[in-house]
Amino acid sequence: MGISDVIFGFAHDLMLRANYGGIFLLMAMESATLPIPSEIVLPLAGYLVYTGEFEFWTAVLVATLGSMVGTMVDYGIGYRFGRSAILKYGRFVRLSEKHLVSSETWFARHGDSAALLARFVPLLRTVIAFPAGIAKMRVGKFLAFSSVGILIWDIALIYFGYAAGQNANLIVSSLESAFVFVEVSVVIAIVLTLIFVSKRHKKS
Repeated sequence: MGISDVIFGFAHDLMLRANYGGIFLLMAMESATLPIPSEIVLPLAGYLVYTGEFEFWTAVLVATLGSMVGTMVDYGIGYRFGRSAILKYGRFVRLSEKHLVSSETWFARHGDSAALLARFVPLLRTVIAFPAGIAKMRVGKFLAFSSVGILIWDIALIYFGYAAGQNANLIVSSLESAFVFVEVSVVIAIVLTLIFVSKRHKKS
């Protein structure tokens, strides 16, 4: 039994026991950099939408709220305690200096929009809040960019699980297909962001 199977079983049991609270908790944990991948949690939630356990848009809303709570925890840590504290204690949640440097590089390259774009990139998605907090990005802007990226991600993967509905094992074994979909979403998100920034620049 692999780690994906263990996480799948844990997430499935928690969702059945705690209902929407399970989705909220799992997504808050993932966004707070704990090793609970949304690539497993969200398709599973989608499958439970298919079986009638959950309602689609309620699951999306709860997952998004959970992710926002978790990401604000990381943002707050970066804002309040800074880089040195993250490097010192990050190992307890398997956050290495390499992960932090990658997120800082991404943030430096893309600016505030990194809070949106990174939500579509595995690993970066859950750590981008740290450099945003360290850089003292305005909390309102961080919430706005993050919520858009998180919402798109949640809708995509919950729908993927719903569409895969007839075979629960397909949710785990077909994650590569989800990643392809997400990569396409990244391209679309980048293009839309560039268009948005270009229009704002012309107006100013």
